[in-house]
Amino acid sequence: MLPRDRRTFLKSGATATVGLTGLAGCLGGGSGDGTLGFNFTVPVENLGSLLDIPDIQDQLDNIGAEYELDVSQNSSTPDSLNALAAGESDLCLVTTVSYASAVMQEAVPGNITMLATDFWDAHADHYGFTIFSHGDSDITEPADMEGATLGVNALGTGIHSVYQRQLLDLGLDPDEDVEFVEQDFPTFTAGLEDGIFDVAIYPALFAPQARDNGFNEVFSSQDVWDEAYPFAYIVASNTALEEKESAVRSWMEDYVTVVDYMFENRDEVVSLASDHFELPEPLVDSFFLTEADYYRDDIEIDTERLQYAMDEMHDMGFTDDTFDVEEYATNEYLP
Repeated sequence: MLPRDRRTFLKSGATATVGLTGLAGCLGGGSGDGTLGFNFTVPVENLGSLLDIPDIQDQLDNIGAEYELDVSQNSSTPDSLNALAAGESDLCLVTTVSYASAVMQEAVPGNITMLATDFWDAHADHYGFTIFSHGDSDITEPADMEGATLGVNALGTGIHSVYQRQLLDLGLDPDEDVEFVEQDFPTFTAGLEDGIFDVAIYPALFAPQARDNGFNEVFSSQDVWDEAYPFAYIVASNTALEEKESAVRSWMEDYVTVVDYMFENRDEVVSLASDHFELPEPLVDSFFLTEADYYRDDIEIDTERLQYAMDEMHDMGFTDDTFDVEEYATNEYLP
């Protein structure tokens, strides 16, 4: 069992050689005043996905009593925002670029509000998004990527921004000097082995595959960011906040309970999540709440660091302007 103090993490975890196939989520929507729809992208590492596990739901006070929950998995955060815009969902996991773009473009009718931080990227003591090439590749450092094909889950995402920051630092034109190939995360290892692309960016859940296959680490987020920054967030449509405020507040109480529970019952959560999402338990155990996982110490929104990240998204060309994050983010829904 992990100590209650969230600042105390497991310091190691053995990686396992495994293969991942499809990671299917449940279909659902956000219809009905007492029903909330939640969308995520990567199971387990997106903490809200844990609320879909029945044995974890049993630990929660509000689900089933104050609201019903429909959970759905998408291949990218823009897809999740599309679900919010269509009224098919109420809350979702988004990242830097998708959040900034959604706010600036008012992609969701009535716009969105950030309610909590899911995890940080580029922390010195934790995992940062890492770009790998095949072990036989000549691409072993960032400058080698000129003219290369880059595997990404979707353009216009926070994942894409990690590439963008490095390319711009190298003086390369992201539109002319490289080619992006969009595929789902579970296909990245096969994509490198089959030569579909030259490098691929791995989230924490999939990084053990790259390490176990002897792939080259080309660069990581820590190489292009001077300091950690909040990367993934829980957001709600403002329509949901207006029409389902009580349910959203109850969901946020349960979300905080899940975060507390996973730190106190780490091994149990690893087992439950592995079974529920049909993931090899050694894989989940190799990263979840270890140094191979993201920095998750505080789910409160740090508006200063968030503002910095949003300003950087503008500087990298993802948005035409920046905005005051305090108008689109609040900690008031955290119990």
